[in-house]
Amino acid sequence: MQQEVLSKQLDLSALLHDVSNSFKGASLIVNQLIDGAYGYSLEEIRPFLIALRDTNDRGMSLVEANRVSQEAKPVTVAQFDMLSFLQNNYSRFKPIAQYHSLNLHYETQSSYKHGTQVRGDSISIDRMLCNLVTNAIKYTLAGDIFLRLLNQEDDLIIEIEDTGCGIAAEQISNIFIPLWRAPNSNLLHQSGMGLGLYIALCVAHAHGLRISVNSVAKQGTKFTIIFPYKDNGVYGIDDRMLPNSQRLQDALPI
Repeated sequence: MQQEVLSKQLDLSALLHDVSNSFKGASLIVNQLIDGAYGYSLEEIRPFLIALRDTNDRGMSLVEANRVSQEAKPVTVAQFDMLSFLQNNYSRFKPIAQYHSLNLHYETQSSYKHGTQVRGDSISIDRMLCNLVTNAIKYTLAGDIFLRLLNQEDDLIIEIEDTGCGIAAEQISNIFIPLWRAPNSNLLHQSGMGLGLYIALCVAHAHGLRISVNSVAKQGTKFTIIFPYKDNGVYGIDDRMLPNSQRLQDALPI
């Protein structure tokens, strides 16, 4: 019973964490538009209005998805194109990166061995990606952030790489633990709940994905998400999310 209560509290904290990040991003875009950072004509600011709309919609989708899960309804699993999915994420985060004087890049291949179709819960996968990109922005004081969609042999992989402060080797094993924050967080004046990477791990686990991290202190960090190849040519899950995928005891042993 106590474990169940703690799990529900952690799920609620994770939801508040992601909704807060979504509306913080929307607020940054609004302030930039008010300041005329992108111009004043409708055509000039249209891409940023779209980013604002998508950021706001994301927050609303998270709340709705949580309501559905509380009612014990099945999670919606559907097929979608990861190439355009990442393009939307890039468009949404580009003005936020610019606000922090960072360069956000989206790198793709000219073709993909087995296409870029993915089957899964798009809201959850969006949570995973948004937390990784948000972390990259948060811990990069200057430089570049790269969002990539690549093939690694037959597998489809997503990379989020930054030129930020990096993670010390002795701390790598801690980064997915909920509520854990790196010692340099305070030095960088970064607030947070220590839940972003835990959420990303839970989503990867629920979809049968692999997530890895390579980091060098004071040089940068790269997270790699691997969608294993399947014979049907569609990456992701075949039928449904793994049960209890959001729980700490399920996710952390990966």
